[in-house]
Amino acid sequence: MRNQFCPSIDDALLLGREPRIAYGVEARNMVAGRRVLVTGAGGSIGSELVRQLQTLEPAEIYLLDHDESLMHAIQLEIYGDGQLVHERTILADIRDRQRLGRLFCDVRPDIVFHAAAHKHVSILERYPSEAIRTNVLGTDNVIRACQISGVERLTFVSTDKAANPTTVLGGSKRLAEILVQSSATDRLKTATVRFGNVLGSRGSFLHTLEHQLSNDLPVTITDANAQRYFMSIPEAAALVIEATVEASQGETYLLDMGEPVRILELVRRYVELSGHLEPEIVFTGMSPGEKLSETLVDNSEICLSTRNPRISQVPNVGEKTASPHQIAQIYVDAISGDEEAVRRVMWNLLQRDDVDDGLHERVGAELSV
Repeated sequence: MRNQFCPSIDDALLLGREPRIAYGVEARNMVAGRRVLVTGAGGSIGSELVRQLQTLEPAEIYLLDHDESLMHAIQLEIYGDGQLVHERTILADIRDRQRLGRLFCDVRPDIVFHAAAHKHVSILERYPSEAIRTNVLGTDNVIRACQISGVERLTFVSTDKAANPTTVLGGSKRLAEILVQSSATDRLKTATVRFGNVLGSRGSFLHTLEHQLSNDLPVTITDANAQRYFMSIPEAAALVIEATVEASQGETYLLDMGEPVRILELVRRYVELSGHLEPEIVFTGMSPGEKLSETLVDNSEICLSTRNPRISQVPNVGEKTASPHQIAQIYVDAISGDEEAVRRVMWNLLQRDDVDDGLHERVGAELSV
């Protein structure tokens, strides 16, 4: 499996292990003959989900994204043209609640993979309102669209940064996870899937590294001891599909990503394999909220095994979250662009213990977006 930034490099050599991609018969049975919709279908994970789901013979697969250039690229790959005229290619923004609801009712998907998100740590620290509008409000809109259109399964693609969150990205994803958990019913099976960094994703560390090496720039690393979990895009997408088979009542699924890799070691490995000259390395220091290492499991969570040895489960134990009024307030602050208010309310929500359930059903009464 070749790295997209340096095709001469096999991802297995960068990871220090062989990526494993395999489906059980349950995944094919789940997808075959069903209508499937992927949000963020033009992104790194979303587009790979589309590629792999296509091989499982769905009746229809719908691609939804707000970026027409990315939609053009994935449609060209999947359908052989870039006209964006197929009804299965949907240009829409998950932040538009009314439009999203109408689209879902028109399409009537059976299974939804929600991969659309803002994900850049440093940018979202500066613009928390944008993180809330996309990662939280957008997820809430997807959930509501699923509920009114009769979707059977919803899988939310999250991040390891949502476990014990310390950044706006992690906090916004954690709030979205809680919304997904609270929306599970007998009619709508929901799941969250958490994993760490993927090799070759847009805006990823390797993307930055290759740019710096190719332009004889210093390579920037936060700390010599910083380490992260890494996996390839194809294996991440495959395991997201496999986790969806397990989905029932809002569980969180954690993907086996092997052992964490020191960023400095990854740089040295990449330089050696790619043939670049040894670069100057500059340690920039940790950004606010950034961790030396990540974990997939929150301090309050219990991790259980599943029938798939590469997937672990955190049961949905009825975790409660903030009142509808507080959720409504963070939406209002985000829409107004009050960044400090958004930041303050978000952390207050995530630190509360005396909280209120039934959140998802009642937020609509507080806020019409």
